[in-house]
Amino acid sequence: MIKDTTNHYYCENLFNYRRNPTTMVNLGNVDIGGESSIKTQSMTTTDTLDSEQTVQQLIEIIEAGGELVRITAQGRREAKNLQSIKDLIRQEGYNTPLVADIHFNANAAVIAAGIVEKVRINPGNFTGDAKKYDFDKYSDELYNEELERMKEVIVPFLNICKQNNTAIRIGTNHGSLSDRIMSRYGDTPEGMVEACMEYLRICEENSFHNIVLSIKSSNTRVMVHTVRLLVATMKQEGMHYPLHLGVTEAGSEAEGRIKSAVGSGALLVDGIGDTLRVSLTEAPEKEIPVAKILVNHIVKRENHEEIPEVKLEFYSPYEYQRRKTHQVLNIGGDSTAVVIAQGSIDNFAKVGIVGKPDYLIVDGDVEDSATFGTPVIIPYVKWRIKREMNTFPLTDINSLPDEAYGETPLFLQVTYSDMGDKLFGFLRAHHNVILLLKSNHINAPVEQRAFILELMNNRLTHPVVIIGEYVENDKESFQIVSAADMGILFLDGLADGILLRNSDSLSLEEAIDTSFGILQASRVRFSKTEFISCPGCGRTLFDLQNITKEIKERTKHLKGLKIGIMGCIVNGVGEMADADYGYVGAGPNSVSLFKKRELIKKNIPNEKAVEELIFLIKENKDWVNP
Repeated sequence: MIKDTTNHYYCENLFNYRRNPTTMVNLGNVDIGGESSIKTQSMTTTDTLDSEQTVQQLIEIIEAGGELVRITAQGRREAKNLQSIKDLIRQEGYNTPLVADIHFNANAAVIAAGIVEKVRINPGNFTGDAKKYDFDKYSDELYNEELERMKEVIVPFLNICKQNNTAIRIGTNHGSLSDRIMSRYGDTPEGMVEACMEYLRICEENSFHNIVLSIKSSNTRVMVHTVRLLVATMKQEGMHYPLHLGVTEAGSEAEGRIKSAVGSGALLVDGIGDTLRVSLTEAPEKEIPVAKILVNHIVKRENHEEIPEVKLEFYSPYEYQRRKTHQVLNIGGDSTAVVIAQGSIDNFAKVGIVGKPDYLIVDGDVEDSATFGTPVIIPYVKWRIKREMNTFPLTDINSLPDEAYGETPLFLQVTYSDMGDKLFGFLRAHHNVILLLKSNHINAPVEQRAFILELMNNRLTHPVVIIGEYVENDKESFQIVSAADMGILFLDGLADGILLRNSDSLSLEEAIDTSFGILQASRVRFSKTEFISCPGCGRTLFDLQNITKEIKERTKHLKGLKIGIMGCIVNGVGEMADADYGYVGAGPNSVSLFKKRELIKKNIPNEKAVEELIFLIKENKDWVNP
């Protein structure tokens, strides 16, 4: 485990975009890591025993741009049928690498390793041990004995992989750690990293290096901090394996896209990640364009104009620590992150009441703002003439007010280039200032991070609202690129609010909804129900996509509640660890319901399960009427 987290070497450069150097792994005609491009991938949702249907879905994913595709192989029959699938897809003229997804069944992994280009295994369940949640039994002796038994299963598998030049992905998931790891580390980032490192060390001892790693979670904060910790730990031990990124169970529609972009984007921004999957509860081919937008948005930063470095004395990359700020109005301090919007009063009036921002920067004049429900921010020159109630002044470094303006809270728009004695002197003299931090740099979030770190170095605790400016022509692209930029600043606790601006092609309401979505995905403000829903795979035995839509429609008004919708029991219970309620596939056309991780109702027929879920929520007094 990493011993010195004060050395921030989880990435090549915290201030300038550099890909994290990794070893090259070969999968047939595709390379991962090294100097190769970031690859995008998806996973089939068909029955693996249905070769024709699986091949058809493979083609749809590949035609959408998928560069490798994963297929579940939950048993030996499914693993053996990978040969039929591979033969058919190659006959169709596609050479895209295939990846077998294995849980609990090492025998299936051995079979798959002789057929496909890569096998994904999960350290939490690869050796087949069922979770008993009995963490107290593990003495040091028993802990080490079980580790040795684990080697007896892994080494023969590695030998098969060597013989066939098959790569493996060691894929650790939050919530599916073994009882042995849980006994020592708990369900923590340290435990997830150690689960990966145990397998890596065994691979190294056996001279096996054809490895890709992943650590996934539906909790974006856990995912980002844990992957950083894994990279730093590997580097301390002289390892540089490529990384696969993904926010597991991200959900669907806007929520799934924003959540995936927040988590994976925060790592890609710092040059971490060699392959990417955006896990959506939608048709798998729809994942690929989202992943492409995300990757293309990040990699265009290569060789950008240098951002000067600042000291890192107060930066905490491996755990969430909110920056210490003083409160101005309801911004900063212990207050929830705010949403600020910019637009006309007329456009603002069209915004639904649920999505109202906390403040509005008004384009044009404001009449009788005292009766306007949302506080209004207007240019200082206008505010000085007519100081109405419910309005606050806005200015920049070139038009700082003198002492005569008094103690009214002031919104001050700044950029990285404004750092210096003039700005810092003004801030030390004026407590009631909220900074609106803008960046025109192509690597805007990194420049904004550097600015905030320099505030911390100068012991300045004024709250900071992040401005994101875009010219995207469609809503989906806007959601993805803004979430990829903004997420890192909230996941690290550096920002106190968000203000998104875009070209006129998008409505004010779309910008506001995306702002709230980013804050929710970053886990700093919950404004609606959170759905933790998996994308499905060949293990899913009910209509996951339509059931997810139905549950969302019935429960979307339950602000702050977390509902997990999982296709199967393999990882369902563990990976919805953050959920208040869980709807988990239990078998053919049957579902089990959970409260937290406690099984409440087992094997409910599909046609009754949604109503039973709602009854369970009502029974526990978490229901409110729409």
